[in-house]
Amino acid sequence: MLLDKAKKILISILFVLLAVNVSAATTDLSIKFLDKANEAYEDGNIEDAYKYVNQALAVAKDEDSQANVLYFARTVYTQKLKNIQAKYDDDEMIAIKEKLTQYPNIENATIRTLVKQIEQDQINKEKAAEKAEKEQQKKVDQERFEAQQESMDAQAEAMKQQAEAIRQQSEDSKAFQQQQIDAMKAQTEATKESQAKISEYVEVNKKSNKIIVLSIIGIAVVIFIIVLLIMIIVRKASKVQQVQQEQYVQAFKMLAANQSQTNRLMLGGVTDLYGGNPQLRLAGSSTWAPAQALPDIDFSENDEEEIKQLAVKCEEIGAQIDSATGRKNNSKNVSELVYKLSNQLGLPQGMSMLNFCAAMIYDAGFLDIDPDLLTATSLTDEEKDAMKEHVRLAEKHLDFVPKKYWSVFEDAAMKHHENMDGSGYPNGLVGDDIPQIARLIRVAETYVSLSSKRTFRDAMDKESAVQKLREQPELYDTEVVEALDKIV
Repeated sequence: MLLDKAKKILISILFVLLAVNVSAATTDLSIKFLDKANEAYEDGNIEDAYKYVNQALAVAKDEDSQANVLYFARTVYTQKLKNIQAKYDDDEMIAIKEKLTQYPNIENATIRTLVKQIEQDQINKEKAAEKAEKEQQKKVDQERFEAQQESMDAQAEAMKQQAEAIRQQSEDSKAFQQQQIDAMKAQTEATKESQAKISEYVEVNKKSNKIIVLSIIGIAVVIFIIVLLIMIIVRKASKVQQVQQEQYVQAFKMLAANQSQTNRLMLGGVTDLYGGNPQLRLAGSSTWAPAQALPDIDFSENDEEEIKQLAVKCEEIGAQIDSATGRKNNSKNVSELVYKLSNQLGLPQGMSMLNFCAAMIYDAGFLDIDPDLLTATSLTDEEKDAMKEHVRLAEKHLDFVPKKYWSVFEDAAMKHHENMDGSGYPNGLVGDDIPQIARLIRVAETYVSLSSKRTFRDAMDKESAVQKLREQPELYDTEVVEALDKIV
């Protein structure tokens, strides 16, 4: 019994001695790492000092050791953060923040301030970089605009020279016609004199023989043939002059109706973008700030052909939509008006052309709506909700649109019933959150509807239709309405 108690006491004493030895060893190891950290710090080697002080933190167990390590760790961490502030390294910053999370007692006011300063410095650098990028983009856009302006000036000069050439050709033609008239007059006078002499000769020689009579008849026949030939020549010359005049008139009409022949070629002559308004103003002075806009596009030959084919396909679908809805030429009228509004508001030419194409098929969803609803004179609330679904049904009809233009066509189809005050559908967007193509179509579609005759009402005149739009700023973008007033 006494032997068992002695064994237990001996074992307890051994455990105590072992714990004391382990604690002492741990303390010695902590002091060793701390000494190395101190030596590295005095030598100016902050990276080694940082490494050794972290190792000292990991093995420090008793309160005295931890206090000594924590005090020196704050000094090392402070210098480490200053080095990161001078030469930022994202990985090192992440690592030191993890250590501060692991050893929260290290952190003091100075360390917290340095961490915040470093993070703020990075935010400021990112903002400065973003600002520089925006300035560079602005410069590129300005250079592109100036290049386009120079191209337009060159085209205007070329058209001016062409008009001068046509005018000179017309004057030359008039001079030639006058020469022809003078020659015919001289020939007629000569014929009259010849006839007068023949008549005098006949009067004097009434009793002449048959040969003389036959001679007179022969001369008369010759004269008749000459006169007939002169009349034929005059008639042909008149027809040629008439054809030339018609060509000149047509050429001047084309020049007046289109200040940029390149635009017609791009769209392949599918439809008349300029309508009957030769005074249409080109883009370049608008300050309209749309919520969304694609950058202008520098068209290659392949891009031109792509836009041409895109316009042809859109016109085919637009005709199908008009047939389904019973609105004759609605797609063509709305798309042409959207194109003119885009130019008036100063949008880039490439953007105006894409808006033109998208506005032809903005109601493609109606192709999947029950035809009876489209022709009904009155609808229930449930049927009205079904009609509103056309904005969501349009997407499957846009699979032919190239991916780079998809966003314009999607915004046109899905958001053209959004109102400026957020009362529209399907998303209740407000103000500038509504894409520019949707705001353009909202105004153009309503104007075309008001100015067109319907079974239930007469068409409004242009002034009344614009005034009605102007009176509802909660529905329609006022800048678009003002642009409309200038071009209709």
